[in-house]
Amino acid sequence: MPRLDAARLSAWRELQSVVAAIHRDIDDDLRREWAVPLGSFEVLNALRDLGGRARPQDVAAWMRIPASSLSRRLDRLEEEGWVARHRDVDPLDHRAVDVELTPRGRALWREMNVSFRRSVQARFAGLLNDDEVAVVDDVTRRVDHRRPAD
Repeated sequence: MPRLDAARLSAWRELQSVVAAIHRDIDDDLRREWAVPLGSFEVLNALRDLGGRARPQDVAAWMRIPASSLSRRLDRLEEEGWVARHRDVDPLDHRAVDVELTPRGRALWREMNVSFRRSVQARFAGLLNDDEVAVVDDVTRRVDHRRPAD
């Protein structure tokens, strides 16, 4: 295994910085167009990918965030009527909750997804050719121990 030299440390810091900047830019785009932050869109996206209804811990795992940091996002989304919490999931565990996309949440996701994809295209995907995308994918597979290998 190579040592953590100045070049590797610099690459790590640059990667963090670039990803954070792109994330902020996409967040700014969504807030400007929809007045909804990227973090809220990501919850809607996770629920959609998980079939429209899931346990909060499964949503958090999909998003790769601690379950405790999801609660406020769910509160806001529920206040807006974009998700609904169901507490009738497990009669033996009254704490068990499922979160479900509402029809309003599905409609918002569909409309916001166009803006999200446009922003990702402009700020990331459109700047890379197919070979570069393959390299990024390969690198993320190698460094992410949680992501299954092909």
